Amino acid sequence: MDAFERHKTSSSSLNRSFLSRTFVKRDENEASHHVKGPLGLNTLYVPTATTIADLVFVHGLGGGSRSTWSKNGEQSLYWPAEWLPNDPGFQDVRIHSFGYNSNWEKESSLNIHDFSKSLLGAIHDCPAIPRASNTPLILVGHSMGGLVIKRAYILAHQKDEFKPAARRIQAIFFLATPHRGADLAQLLTKILNITTGQRPFVADLHRNSLATQSINDEFPQYCQDLQLFSFYETLPTSYGVGKSLVVDKDLAILNYANERTAYLNANHRDVCKYVDQYDTNYKIVRNALASTIDGFRTRLTIARRELDKEQRRRLDACLRITDAPEDDFLDVESARMTGSCEWLLRKKSFLDWRDSANTQLYWINAKPATGKTITSGKVVSHLKDLNRDCAFYFFKYGDKAKSTIQSFLLSTAWQMAFNHPEVLRVVLEVCEKDENISRADHRTIWRKLFLEGILKIGLVRAQYWVIDGLDECRNNSEIVPLLLKAVESCAIRILLTSRDHFESHQHFGHSRAQVLSEEIATEDTRSDIALYLEANMTHLPSGGDTDRRAMFDKILAKSAGCFLWVRLILQELGRVHTSAEIRQVLEDVPSDMNEMYSRILDSMSTAPYGKVLAKAILIWTVCSARPLTTEELFHALQLDIKDSIDSVERSIASSCSQLVHVDSHSRVQMIHQTARDYLLKADVHPEFAIDKRVGHKRIALTCLKYLNGNEMKGPRHRKLSFTNLVKERCPLVAYASTSVFDHIAHVDATDEEILTMLAKFMGSSNVLSWIEYIARSSDLMRLIQAGKVLRSFLQKRSTMLAPLGKNIALLDSWPTDLLRLVTKFGRDLRSSPSSIFHLIPPFCPPDSAPWKNFAASPRGIAVLGLSATAWDDCASTIFEPKEQFHALACSEKHFAIGTFSGNIVIYSALTCQETRRLHHCEPVRLLHFGKTTRLLAAAGAKNIGTWDLMTGQQVWQLQTPQLCMSLATTDGDELLLGALKSNSLLIWDLSSGTLRDCSNWTEDLEGQRVHTFRRPIAAAFCMNSKLLAVVYRGQDILLWDLERDALYDTYNKMAGASPMLGKRTADAGVIALTFNKAPGADLLAAAYSDGDLVLFDTSYGYVKALTTANAQTLASSPDGRTLACGDGSGRLQIFDFETLKLLYCIHSTEYGIKQLEFSGDNLQILDIRGSHCRIWDPVVLVRQDTEDESSDAISFLTTPQEVQIDSIEETPSVTALTCQEAGEVFFCGREDGSVHMYEAKSGRHMQKLLNHAEGASIVTLSFDECSNALCSTDSSSRVMVRRLVRQPKGWTVGTVIFDHRVGASVNQVLSNRGNTRLLVSSATSDTLWSVSSETHEMISTVPKEDRGAHRWTTHPTDRDQLLLLAGNVAHLYDWLTLSKLTNTEGILLEGSILPELTIQSVTPCFNGSIIATTFTESLGARAKSKLLLWHSSDFNVQATNAVPIPRYHYLADQVQVLIGSDRQKLVFLHGSGWVCSVDTQATSLEHFIRHFFFPADWLSTDTPLIIEITRRSDIVFVKRDEIAVIKRGLETSERGSDGSIGKSPSLTHIKRPSLQVPEDPR
Repeated sequence: MDAFERHKTSSSSLNRSFLSRTFVKRDENEASHHVKGPLGLNTLYVPTATTIADLVFVHGLGGGSRSTWSKNGEQSLYWPAEWLPNDPGFQDVRIHSFGYNSNWEKESSLNIHDFSKSLLGAIHDCPAIPRASNTPLILVGHSMGGLVIKRAYILAHQKDEFKPAARRIQAIFFLATPHRGADLAQLLTKILNITTGQRPFVADLHRNSLATQSINDEFPQYCQDLQLFSFYETLPTSYGVGKSLVVDKDLAILNYANERTAYLNANHRDVCKYVDQYDTNYKIVRNALASTIDGFRTRLTIARRELDKEQRRRLDACLRITDAPEDDFLDVESARMTGSCEWLLRKKSFLDWRDSANTQLYWINAKPATGKTITSGKVVSHLKDLNRDCAFYFFKYGDKAKSTIQSFLLSTAWQMAFNHPEVLRVVLEVCEKDENISRADHRTIWRKLFLEGILKIGLVRAQYWVIDGLDECRNNSEIVPLLLKAVESCAIRILLTSRDHFESHQHFGHSRAQVLSEEIATEDTRSDIALYLEANMTHLPSGGDTDRRAMFDKILAKSAGCFLWVRLILQELGRVHTSAEIRQVLEDVPSDMNEMYSRILDSMSTAPYGKVLAKAILIWTVCSARPLTTEELFHALQLDIKDSIDSVERSIASSCSQLVHVDSHSRVQMIHQTARDYLLKADVHPEFAIDKRVGHKRIALTCLKYLNGNEMKGPRHRKLSFTNLVKERCPLVAYASTSVFDHIAHVDATDEEILTMLAKFMGSSNVLSWIEYIARSSDLMRLIQAGKVLRSFLQKRSTMLAPLGKNIALLDSWPTDLLRLVTKFGRDLRSSPSSIFHLIPPFCPPDSAPWKNFAASPRGIAVLGLSATAWDDCASTIFEPKEQFHALACSEKHFAIGTFSGNIVIYSALTCQETRRLHHCEPVRLLHFGKTTRLLAAAGAKNIGTWDLMTGQQVWQLQTPQLCMSLATTDGDELLLGALKSNSLLIWDLSSGTLRDCSNWTEDLEGQRVHTFRRPIAAAFCMNSKLLAVVYRGQDILLWDLERDALYDTYNKMAGASPMLGKRTADAGVIALTFNKAPGADLLAAAYSDGDLVLFDTSYGYVKALTTANAQTLASSPDGRTLACGDGSGRLQIFDFETLKLLYCIHSTEYGIKQLEFSGDNLQILDIRGSHCRIWDPVVLVRQDTEDESSDAISFLTTPQEVQIDSIEETPSVTALTCQEAGEVFFCGREDGSVHMYEAKSGRHMQKLLNHAEGASIVTLSFDECSNALCSTDSSSRVMVRRLVRQPKGWTVGTVIFDHRVGASVNQVLSNRGNTRLLVSSATSDTLWSVSSETHEMISTVPKEDRGAHRWTTHPTDRDQLLLLAGNVAHLYDWLTLSKLTNTEGILLEGSILPELTIQSVTPCFNGSIIATTFTESLGARAKSKLLLWHSSDFNVQATNAVPIPRYHYLADQVQVLIGSDRQKLVFLHGSGWVCSVDTQATSLEHFIRHFFFPADWLSTDTPLIIEITRRSDIVFVKRDEIAVIKRGLETSERGSDGSIGKSPSLTHIKRPSLQVPEDPR
């Protein structure tokens, strides 16, 4: 305790940021006294630009990292450090020198191998050489240093952890290296032998020593792709007793095909030391190095110009960038007049923004239609001309895909990744961790891609972002804080244009970013408008130059800086021909844009033809979710107006060209956003005014008309082929499928026409074709959005009309169904979209629309036996009856549970399977994952432990003087913060495991010091805002500023920020609190003991919202959008974090909730209570994107849902299963010791047969068909055999014919046919019993030899024999006597059975001709299986070995669970979740057949999967406490377009698959 106090006292006096890192460099003077130079890898130079290569120098015998490369030891002649960094050929090269103790004057136990390992480790761990970098490595070795390099290169290839370094080593330079040893080394050894001690590295240099021979034997295997350079000495070296060459030429060169050799006019010492930069020897070496590096530079230049296609493909796929951002820029640039926008480049404010050393946000605002977009394009062009790194984005409100914050962030990340390999690497790493990042909301994208990725890279060059049309960005108020954060955090200069002033966006709080504001004035753009007029003057009607000039001046004077007005006036003038008409146009055309639009509409209304078509074009262009192409609009208009048209382009040109135009990509767009706004006004021209609701209804009906049409009909027959499933559809399919619900969101909910069309669509098989199209061609989030729109539509309708009628009943369940199809089957829909037709509906609950409408086929798959009729919010449950769960934490890919016994269990977030088990030295009270995937910290009462999750090794155990209330990490997980009950904040350096700093947050508070004498009850960190919140019983919340190490504020429930420090309050006290995890959110939620839930805004210090929740534990979703609350009654409530609006409530009869956490993808909530952990996935967590135009409509009137969940303890789980051979019934054993019978035909529970002792779960079951004997074994090692009697009305339980308790745990029980023999295999022995109705007796006992895991089975072709497999050996035994029939060595199992593999199962298949065996690396619940198949005939008494059947080798790693044998088929569960089979009758065994898949939540269990197959080919699946029977599943198969079935190497089909189900034989 004294040590902590001393540390605390000394640190509190320091006037500095508490979190600031202090890196103490090694004092260079300390090392300089040693002339040889420091040991280890020393970085001599780091370039400011992108590094092209790493150059590492390695000295030789008796040398040093400095002395070897310095003539006469002079620092100025230390050429790697003094000359190369100033050489233009090396300014983008990182330079290092490696030192090791090769002093032959002192005794040493080290050899060349040791030095090589040290070099390799130093390169691997060097902070200046990023591990993930692909920068080439060049190694330069003098003398023995060359041998050290060669051995290091060999080791790098042989050890997995160093293979990335091996791939990076591109060239090696040898300076007088004795590749085959040197004779002088033997002389040196003789001299040194006079003294005492060994020097193995000297002996390694002997000519043809074992070390050099080993190196020369192995090096050629790996060096074929290297560039090798060997330089040899030509002058003798004096060494006291003589003078000669140290390394002869024949010893210094390798004579390899990829080797270049050259001589140096120097002795052995001076081949690496030079007098000056004009030294001929230096030039030779320098030029060879420079030439090699220039080659790398050329390769990189080409690679940067043409980004690697695979990475580009990955980048496009990860960020879902379909249109190159450059296209938008080129469109803008093509519209700009040469010489325009130069006025901006001359402004001082622009030059300050462009060139200032401080990053700034440059905000340009202007009136509509004044050329902001063209100006933005000019800035981009200007920056590109200056070779500046520039990313840009043009917001377009009329295009939904280009008007969101997500699309801006993804495009910006794509552009930066395209230009910077470092950014590319980070972006791909983020995408690898979260494959759905492109579908996330903007907060998640900003946090993962930018805050935790791109903005942390520290790019050397200044980065420029140009953003146009901020006012056209949906939710643009939310983007401004992000941009300011980018300006604050790194060297990013942002220029944006908007109609709005910056001041209108300053409500978000204080920012340190500097903002420059500029308004485009009329005078600024006057010259640009003049240029535009000059370019178009020749097209104006006029009698002469004087008239044209007068016209020019008048237009310019009336333009008021509006380009759009000038463009429209020129169009008007182009239609007149006389001077009088010209004057009338110039006098009558208003300069106000609204008046101009009114004039255009008046003109359109007088047209004799085309008004109906013009109105339709305007409606589609104004109200569409995105601009339609002319082809799409062509088909849409014909459906809409119920008439044929000849050409969209001609129709636009003749009827509405002044308002609508076709761009260079054939997209139909409004001429300007102001035109769109004008048409939507209520008081405009009555003939062409657009009512938004009416317009959206019209488009929605047209889309539904198409979706209800023949092109979208589902397949008529269940026997499908690829060709009849893929239909040629018109171009409208994309828009109608993806945007129909965007329009329904704006339609009046009482509209009967929309309701009827919706019901027709959702009730027909067309809806399945729509889902299939979305899954194949779009984003499944479209289904989620559709479900939320539909729910909002029905809820709004129910408030105005009674929810009655056939259509309402048909639509009622679809909102939930659509969301559940994505959350339950999303993975399978993406990989096999056609599965929606026949595979998915049967697995939906009976109350769902997919099941009701599409699963009731007598020939299709049927799922029987499950009790649930509706969707379940609980995805999985983890139950450890012998543990008490105390702590919970989640990361992107894992979640962890800490227990009272000190165990920490790590689970996969995807499968809920245990992946690792750790142990803490005391009960675990807190768990925390670092920002990286490797760190896990656990806190108990007195210790904090940290683990590396990649290795499972504990890294540090840190002592704490008091109980830790909260943990956090920062600075790339190098610092661990802990808030203690002693009012202390401790920071540990995780790189060294030492206490970095300690502070008491109450010690320096002036005035009242009440907190010092009280113990806090809870604390929470917010590392985004660098705040710590501390709770005291009955007092205000204290907020501590971690940056300033000072009080930030105190908060109470009524007033928010309170000036009364330490005030006791009469209000109820805080019992739980959490910060909003979204970057820059500045929100703190606190639960009070009186039931109130309060939301504080910590930026402004006020109470933002208050509601009642009775919460005892709180959790924020990673994206900050959702708040979860748990109370003592087991109720789980879900709120919108920013408003505290209740979204969902789950009632449960179980224990009170101890802790809540969100999964890393925001889509699940985990809770712990008692010995249970439940994973919830309510559909409400799939939050609607707030940037969608329809989001308001969707959220309106959405009432919170409440569901009741019964306790999971009511029905014991199924622990064992066996099927009757005839296939009529099957039996299951449960964890309470009961055994039950089920009807296989229906999955119906028939009866409870018997009970073992209470609490002894059934572990094995088997049934003998001949004797009707049911054998059951429980966890207390009791083996019981009862005869079942078949009666006309069912089965009855007969007499007990065997009942014995084994003295050790039972591994397996096996009976022969007729049940006259029973083999009981336990942990200590294998015992054979004779069994009859009257008695049973022991025949033989074989002690369990040291054979590890083993399995018994009856020999498939000789039922009088037993087959035993143990390790890689098999033995045959006699069933009657248990006498061994094979010799002592047994039958050796050849093939790839590694020692760490253990036998898991033995299954006869293919009518007994083949034996299928599965091996696992461990005996865990879900260890991965390795399948090997053997000929049964190979296992006979005379056999000495057995070989796996080669043609089944491709199946070895495909099997997760071997289900069983179905006549000529072997049925198994693939790792993808598909049930597959392989058929011996197939013409090609290169394929296996995919039949159907289990839902992902069925496979998300912490217990072993129990799956069986019946005689009637039904699959029986244990689903915790229930049993599902899947009928006719194996009759369905998936085929590709060429007729091939389920190719073995991959289960992912590029071509769209279809399903083939045999016709009903009836």
